[in-house]
Amino acid sequence: MRFFTKYKGIHILFWTADLLFWSYASHKTYHAPILGALLNTAVWLFFQALLVYPIIYWLLPKYFYQKKYFRFSGASVGLLVLTALVITWAESVLITTQSPKASNTIDWLNFFLYIAMTNFYTCFVFIAAKVIKDKLATDRHHRAVEKERTESELRFLKSQMNPHFLFNAINSIYVLIKKDQDMAANTLATFADMLRYQLYECNTPAIPIEREIDYLNNYVQLEKLRKGKSLQLDYQVGEEVRNFDIAPLLLIPFVENAFKYVSANTNKENKILLHLNYKNNNFTLQVENTTEPLLQPTTAGGIGLENVKRQLELIYKGNYQLNITPGTTDYKVMLTIDIV
Repeated sequence: MRFFTKYKGIHILFWTADLLFWSYASHKTYHAPILGALLNTAVWLFFQALLVYPIIYWLLPKYFYQKKYFRFSGASVGLLVLTALVITWAESVLITTQSPKASNTIDWLNFFLYIAMTNFYTCFVFIAAKVIKDKLATDRHHRAVEKERTESELRFLKSQMNPHFLFNAINSIYVLIKKDQDMAANTLATFADMLRYQLYECNTPAIPIEREIDYLNNYVQLEKLRKGKSLQLDYQVGEEVRNFDIAPLLLIPFVENAFKYVSANTNKENKILLHLNYKNNNFTLQVENTTEPLLQPTTAGGIGLENVKRQLELIYKGNYQLNITPGTTDYKVMLTIDIV
């Protein structure tokens, strides 16, 4: 019923055009009176419609879409033959009434076969159109379901990631409060900006890379204050890293992981390398940190990296490369995203 409500105009237009065409053809070919041609054609198309709609709205979903092809074929052929017989009978009555002499010259067997063949062609067109329409509708539904599933999973992954970041950031501010309250206040203001970014700017599929870098800068600044002079940081953002969009909150887990697991040696250097570059539509993030065997992440980076790897697969499937190389003294990450 929804189909008729939505597309009844198309159906009315089709049958009206069909009626006018065949009435005109009958009038010109057989010199039938125009009113008689209209009446005969209208009766024919009426029963043809009674054939077509049960097939596409009843037999198709009941048998064809359930892969019961023999039942569908048998029922369709049965309806087609029955309808052809009824149309032949109705036309014989009309033609005999209108012109008894013309009725005697008609080969009714060939007329029946002609009607059956015409009905077959009409059914084929309607069935093909209905199958194509249903396939397109099914594909749209599947895409919508998949999109909703992906968005729901991304929301879930982000909800897991944010508490992980909050835990680390609050720990950093807690340490600073004991060292320098003024510095802790400034850091808290920076942290508030980061939270504002997470809450109000990361609800879109993509954001300007400049905003993600600002967020990253704030995080790096916060961690540098917490780590102090015990850490050597090589942080570089190429001048060409601008004017493109990226999925929000993809970079921070890799950087967060480096600061979390960086070594705390007293007799050796503790280093973090963080480079961002963009060339030929390829964005690269390179993160390296010195580490100690006992401090290495046990699951390639913990919950933060596991979640961001899943996000990369959902958002950039086929358009990214992620190489993680854990070592005994260092931990390396190279992420490349094709910006298309």
